[in-house]
Amino acid sequence: NNNHLPVPPKVTLVLRTFGTDLPRVAQCISEFARGNHPSYPSYYNPKLILDEGDLFQSRWRHCPNREEWIYELHPANATPKGNDDATANSNEGDKSVEDGENAQNDNDAVLAGDAKVLQYLQSKTIVGIQDNYPFWRDANFAPWAGKPVWARRTYYTTKDTISKNNEGKVRKEGGQPFYNHHHILLDDNIHNDPDDGAGGIRVLTSNMEYDSLHGVEGLKMHGKHLIRVPTIRPLLEEDWFVRQIEKARLRVALEEEEEKGRNEKVIE
Repeated sequence: NNNHLPVPPKVTLVLRTFGTDLPRVAQCISEFARGNHPSYPSYYNPKLILDEGDLFQSRWRHCPNREEWIYELHPANATPKGNDDATANSNEGDKSVEDGENAQNDNDAVLAGDAKVLQYLQSKTIVGIQDNYPFWRDANFAPWAGKPVWARRTYYTTKDTISKNNEGKVRKEGGQPFYNHHHILLDDNIHNDPDDGAGGIRVLTSNMEYDSLHGVEGLKMHGKHLIRVPTIRPLLEEDWFVRQIEKARLRVALEEEEEKGRNEKVIE
């Protein structure tokens, strides 16, 4: 009903779970997309049919040289090397990674590092990820160690300059946005607690690398990138998910307009 919100040019559905149910969920969605649901026999959408290559399991790999954790996606049917040894509280037995962008050279990760994971997710229509429950558990269920969500922030590139709207700048003529997707995690394990929750926010920093928000900073993303799902509610209201997504889109759009009005200036 928000007519001033443009229709997204592309939507990606990412199935996220800490459990082992991902293959079954993927099969159900694929059968629905093939028109095999008895209530929707005429529906057919090949873009929502998942194959084995669309399913992944994630891992956080410690990078001691940079004192950070690298988010990786591995094939769903593979066991990442050293997976049982790498925990949020101990680096013993963990294989170091020199550079997150090249981490796949050191292990069996298909995608390693925020930029490569983002590029892949944003190129797809549907993907499934089994996130790393043992890592989250060993971090005492801290949001940053759960399912990462990348906060929207539009950056622009020009031939010589990268400008950042959070610093009060806008693009030069001809500049192109290279990150403009709105990621939203809908999950029943999101709480109004800075130290407990399934979803962790990743933000692009001033040096163009990603970092996790900790503590109360993550709570500010509720309603924009993190939406708690009352488990029964979507079953009773079939448009509940769509309404929540549109509310989040509207909130982010309004905040971006306000920020633009406060800080807009052209790079000379």
